[in-house]
Amino acid sequence: MEIQCECGKFRARLKAFPNNTPGRLVCYCDDCQSYLHYLKRDDLLDANGGTEIIPAYPAEVEILSGLEHLKCTQLSPNGTFRFSTACCNTPIVNTRPKVPWAGFLRCVYKARDDHQLDQALGPVRSRIMGRYAKGTPPAGTPEKFNLKAFVTVMPFMLKGKLLKKSRPSPFFAEDGVTPIVAPQILNEAQRQALRQ
Repeated sequence: MEIQCECGKFRARLKAFPNNTPGRLVCYCDDCQSYLHYLKRDDLLDANGGTEIIPAYPAEVEILSGLEHLKCTQLSPNGTFRFSTACCNTPIVNTRPKVPWAGFLRCVYKARDDHQLDQALGPVRSRIMGRYAKGTPPAGTPEKFNLKAFVTVMPFMLKGKLLKKSRPSPFFAEDGVTPIVAPQILNEAQRQALRQ
């Protein structure tokens, strides 16, 4: 399975996909929405403001080309590292150092046909943070997290911890904590403006 930005200048490969993923997840949190507003990529939000994420382990990601096009954003000084591309403004992945989680946005997955990935992964397995959704999110979406979300993601996280799948990460230097691109960190005023 390959990861590509819209123009194709950035490309990455997932070594063990789809075996090592909890599947299709949707997050409605204000951070995910703010980030896509910041990138002016509201077109990637669903009708309720959700972002579809399909995670993989950082250690199973190999960047093939376009490293020079990556840029990084943090919505706060301790926030998630959110990587996108400067070439075509495509959001790529949300991740953190030393955590076995590389949350790739659905839009960057490239398969032979548009339905191949969805067929391989099946329906959305979990939705979270419904309190921030626009309008009424799909039935069963919890205000924050629920048992279904926990059960969907925790085996993936535990396996990743046990097998040390957080490193090496192509998004962090050899020390495992320094992002390969210096992040632009938004201030409180910028965050609030994005959330209005």
